[in-house]
Formats: sequence, structure tokens, C-alpha cells
Amino acid sequence: MSSKIARKYKAEIKKYLAENGLSYDKLRECPCCYDDSELIILYHDPKKVNLPLILDETPMPALLEIYLENDALRFVQTDITHKHLGVTGETKKSTAAKRVPTRGREPALA
Repeated sequence: MSSKIARKYKAEIKKYLAENGLSYDKLRECPCCYDDSELIILYHDPKKVNLPLILDETPMPALLEIYLENDALRFVQTDITHKHLGVTGETKKSTAAKRVPTRGREPALA
């Protein structure tokens, strides 16, 4: 990941993942989309290695959304976050946060 958020806030992201039973190694293997204020981690089925990562007709679901707001990160888990980013053997199940509009628009959904 080469996003501004991933580079500048790496320690904070790692801390959040560890506190929530999520794997940083798994997160780093996932595709993502980003700009200077958003980092959206996407799910890609590793069994479909011969297919292009991004298809217009088949959007990838978001695994974790990270927003930079007033120099602080806001994390939004989805209903599949723990399924795909959870630490092996982790039994903690988190309820996905409700998505709220940001900056006058809906957050990026993949």
C-alpha cells in the first residue's frame, strides 16, 4: 500500500488491528483504493488468480474502511472484516459499524 494514510499512520493502523483481532499481514495482501483522506481495503478471492483484480461489473466488497478526519483515523469494519482479516483461531466477532455519509457523500463502496 502506498497511500498517505498507510505510510503516515502505519503504527496506529497496526495497533487498531491488534486490538481488534485482525491481521496486519492479511491486510497488506489485500488490494485497496485510496486518496489523501480515505483508505478502503478490498476483498479479492485468492482462488481467482487468473482474473483481473477489478471488474466494473463485479465490484469488490470492502473489508475495512479507514478515514482521515481532523488528523485522526476513523475505522469502519464491515460484515466480512473478521471473516477475511481475522487472526487465525480468533473467536471474537465484531458487529459491523453502520456506514454514515462523509463529506456530503457516501463513502466509497467496492
